[in-house]
Amino acid sequence: MLCPNHAYERRIASKVIGRCSVCLDDDEIALHAAKDRHQQLRIEQSLVPSIPDAGTIVCPDCGNHCRLNEGEVGFCNLRIADRGMVTNLYPGRAIVSWYFDPLPTNCVADWVCPITKGDPTFTYARRLNNLAVFYGSCNSDCLFCQNSSFREMMASGRPLMTPKELASVANDRTACVCYFGGDPACNADHSLESSKLLNKDRQVRVCYETNGNMSRKWLTQIADTIISTGGTFKFDLKAVSPRLYTALTGMSNVAVLNNFRFLSKKGLKRDREFLVASILLVPGYVGIDEVRRLCEFIMDCDPTIPTALLGFHPHHAMSDLPCTSRAHANAAKDVAKDIGLTNVRIGNTGLLSASDYPYE
Repeated sequence: MLCPNHAYERRIASKVIGRCSVCLDDDEIALHAAKDRHQQLRIEQSLVPSIPDAGTIVCPDCGNHCRLNEGEVGFCNLRIADRGMVTNLYPGRAIVSWYFDPLPTNCVADWVCPITKGDPTFTYARRLNNLAVFYGSCNSDCLFCQNSSFREMMASGRPLMTPKELASVANDRTACVCYFGGDPACNADHSLESSKLLNKDRQVRVCYETNGNMSRKWLTQIADTIISTGGTFKFDLKAVSPRLYTALTGMSNVAVLNNFRFLSKKGLKRDREFLVASILLVPGYVGIDEVRRLCEFIMDCDPTIPTALLGFHPHHAMSDLPCTSRAHANAAKDVAKDIGLTNVRIGNTGLLSASDYPYE
């Protein structure tokens, strides 16, 4: 649909938000309507509607830091306030599924992957695989979520696996593990223990693909595990503008941006790529102005951080938008390079379309 306030400019918008990014930037009513829609969708899926913020029992396990009342469940549907403490609903286990991806695979960081690009022992003939670990929980609520099946897993609490059970599925061809979902931010302890077990008798490179909304309680441990095993921290920035980020995800991006900056400093003395930024080019929302802001943020952190500009595919509540156009993607890459980023790539090129929409 065309944004009602900017139809004369042909600015597109998703029905679920009802307004374009320009409106969200200066219209409080539009932002509140987007927040309400997040809550409605989560109620329909039997999920906690919004981040609990009225209680006195604070959960330390992710960047949301839910403030719970006694008996209240956190936004991730994994933790509950019980007798004045935050406890796990599934002690020692996580809602998780897995599968093997033959290498090379469609990875956000594939062009800087230390296995396919930097490991002299890697050969396609060996048919090495990636253990893809899909967590059925998330601490964000992206209206454009490309992996929305986690919501059913989160609501049902199934299937469950211990770290030992998960690690046991690896075989002698497992070269790396990638935790995604959903998001591994909600299952930091489970993923760290699984990584430890996976590396007990072999080397398995550990990678995370995450929204970055992690608690500092776990962030350093995760980063150290990734560095020590030779993996990659794939960090989805989404948006820098606070109001746009909230409209698209239902969350604040304060912890996300702080965590990215922290990781960028940790990687300054790297001898290979450690942190990779990704930006999803959502038509009507993550246009050239927002890409410029994102790239300026990355530039301020470290201009050499590999940055993937990803093609968008309509999905979940924003299935009425078109796929990212080639023109949009190419313009975004030009902006990133003009700003000074030195390692930029367009990803998901198979999704790019000839759609005609304004992206300035």
